[in-house]
Amino acid sequence: MIKNVCCIGAGYVGGPTMSVFADNCKDINFKVVDVNEDRIAAWNSNDLDKLPIYEPGLDEIIARCRGKNLFFSCEVYKCIAEADMIFISVNTPTKTKGIGAGKASDLKWVESCARQISEYATDHTIVVEKSAPYQLELEK
Repeated sequence: MIKNVCCIGAGYVGGPTMSVFADNCKDINFKVVDVNEDRIAAWNSNDLDKLPIYEPGLDEIIARCRGKNLFFSCEVYKCIAEADMIFISVNTPTKTKGIGAGKASDLKWVESCARQISEYATDHTIVVEKSAPYQLELEK
């Protein structure tokens, strides 16, 4: 049974997605972690106008869930160890060098998360990759 979800990445995908999940799954704890302390501080700010991401209604969801079943933290390794399910929601920018440069996604941050999960996860853990690639603007 899934009781604790960890999301690595508090950006445009991780923060809003876990917030909506927390609002709809009140019996599950959602912990969004990131190494960017300023971003986590913004998610934890009492001033909801300072949230790092704007989506209509997101501030209301944060107000309902944060501190109840939605938490934002920099304790990446601890949250990985406690999680039954982990979402990887990190940047996947377009590669700037090597094979696929200018076309393929750079997965170095996904790989880094996978290595952290393999080191710190305990017991059986479900891992979900939920990152959004940057859109490459094509010349017309």
